[in-house]
Amino acid sequence: MRKRWGWAFILLLWLSGCSFGDIEPPQPLLTVDGETIDYRLGTYTWSTGGRGVVADAAAPPLLVKKLKPHPAVPGAKLHVQFNYRPSALEADRWNGNDADWHPVQNKTITLSEKQGTYIYAIHASWKEGDAIYAFLIEVQ
Repeated sequence: MRKRWGWAFILLLWLSGCSFGDIEPPQPLLTVDGETIDYRLGTYTWSTGGRGVVADAAAPPLLVKKLKPHPAVPGAKLHVQFNYRPSALEADRWNGNDADWHPVQNKTITLSEKQGTYIYAIHASWKEGDAIYAFLIEVQ
């Protein structure tokens, strides 16, 4: 009887293994003048430890809808930092239906020189997958 309960426990533990910890890509630290920028994780793929996930999300304008725009001066530098360095990193302002991706140099994005509120998106890639992150900047 004990042996049967032991196997049942192992089976239950194995079946519930999928719920122990989410599979997500690394989260960035985004800063302007030392202040942290709020962002939303968008569409991503990620696989690790024999498990994987593909998560679809809304376009950046819908992702950031409830975010408060972060104020910045014209031409400010936004710094992007990951604990796990991506193999490729690109970013751009969202221009209606898409972004015209540009490589991020030295982990820095130069923000718009013109006043206004802008949606920015970052696309990061690793061997395990890729992800899009979206945030709002208000150039004052």
